[in-house]
Amino acid sequence: MDPQERYLRQRVKEELRRRIRAVRGALPASARAARSARVAERVLALPEVAEARCVAGFVAIRGEVDPRAILQALAEAGARVCLPRVDPERGTLTLHEWAPGAALRPGAFGVPEPPADAPDVSPQDVDLAIVPGLAFDPRGHRVGYGKGYYDRLLAAMPSARTVAVGYDFQLVPEVPNLPHDVPVAAVVTDARTLRTEER
Repeated sequence: MDPQERYLRQRVKEELRRRIRAVRGALPASARAARSARVAERVLALPEVAEARCVAGFVAIRGEVDPRAILQALAEAGARVCLPRVDPERGTLTLHEWAPGAALRPGAFGVPEPPADAPDVSPQDVDLAIVPGLAFDPRGHRVGYGKGYYDRLLAAMPSARTVAVGYDFQLVPEVPNLPHDVPVAAVVTDARTLRTEER
């Protein structure tokens, strides 16, 4: 990809981030909760989710879809649940065991994380990853916050089925992907479930 094309795609991604953040920020808390509940119902109906034994999730920030109900249900079904910790010096996410309801502590960028002494989980052990984002397209490409943390984590999860979750307005016709972007296998919103191109 030539530098001009890369630049243009990055500019489009920035505009998508700005637009989706504005719309998401205008959602009342009650609407976020209701939509998150519908997302959870759809995710938990997926066959690969019911079969998962080791699940990577995330903690919702800045009005994201809240995956707590998904993680709670999977933990109750016997799955091992883990959440990421940010390592800003390396630009990576590490995974650590977490039980629903267990304490979280503010980490890098103020994102709640498991404590540093929580047991590590290898990305290679994860068979299901619930993934956040700002925008998604039907091909499974996503726009995150621009640091590439999740793309690097997804690339290290060769066995994981990856499911991105968001509100339906976060689904756009096409996300301008870059060579390092890693698509997900499914996108689930409060209104629909999309199977994407296999990654």
